[in-house]
Amino acid sequence: MTGTAASLNRVDGAWAQTGTLAFTYSLDGADRAWEVVTAVPAVTIPRAGVWEVNVQARGAAGLPAAATAGSAGVTIGLYKNGALVPGTEALVVFQSEAAGDQGEQVQATASRQFMHSFAAGDTVQLGAYRIGTTGAASVISNGDGRTYITAHWVAPEGDTAA
Repeated sequence: MTGTAASLNRVDGAWAQTGTLAFTYSLDGADRAWEVVTAVPAVTIPRAGVWEVNVQARGAAGLPAAATAGSAGVTIGLYKNGALVPGTEALVVFQSEAAGDQGEQVQATASRQFMHSFAAGDTVQLGAYRIGTTGAASVISNGDGRTYITAHWVAPEGDTAA
């Protein structure tokens, strides 16, 4: 899918998504310290109701060759208006190696889908944290694997099961 982020952000107020992104975002915080992945623009929910939200994230973890035994990884989650939405977390990639095995990098992609009630104007952002501080951890998006958020309106606010 091609186009600008603005042109892809809504279809009749029933769909919102990020555009096609290309980036490498290093997670440099403390072990398991959440941070917003600013390389992924916030998605603004255009109308109130229940939305099906999908996130896909590609992560990379690597340990330096000189390290003793260690581990590195990436976990993602989604923020609503700046607060983590419990239950949206997903482990993207994790690497644990014995002493002498370092110097390699692993990459993987994870996705998460969930239903959630939003008000018009709410924002959804990608958050992530690194596991361990021995190696490197990052979120990536390019032609080998994209990171994105999509949201599809499915029901009016207050809708309940039949």
